Amino acid sequence: MTRLRTALLAPLVLTGALLAGCGDDGGTTATDPAAGSEAPAPTSSDSSATPSASPAPEGPDCASVWVTGETMPGGYRGCVEDGRLVKPDGRYCEFGKPLITFDDRWWSVPGGRIGEAEGPLRRDRAYRDALRSCGG
Repeated sequence: MTRLRTALLAPLVLTGALLAGCGDDGGTTATDPAAGSEAPAPTSSDSSATPSASPAPEGPDCASVWVTGETMPGGYRGCVEDGRLVKPDGRYCEFGKPLITFDDRWWSVPGGRIGEAEGPLRRDRAYRDALRSCGG
């Protein structure tokens, strides 16, 4: 029974030892505010002191792309809405182009005319026709 217990405890001890090293903060020492000493101010070499700004997403504004009756750009790779990149959503058609939808309202194939639904896409007759012609 001792061997079984040892065999079961060994992985737990090893996991605990590995996790103990996960909290290393690179040598920074915490200070106790109650002891009356103040924490040192971050230096310019402290990489955690300056937040890194994420790059702004690249692409056209969604409102300028998804205009009813206009032509969808041939190389459409998404658009930017509220500061976020909205990737193309849709399905690949048998005729070699994707049928892309946006905001449960618009649809088109790259280089094609942009259609707008009068309600949810799944209920719009013109969209369902486009989906049927897509095949599959």
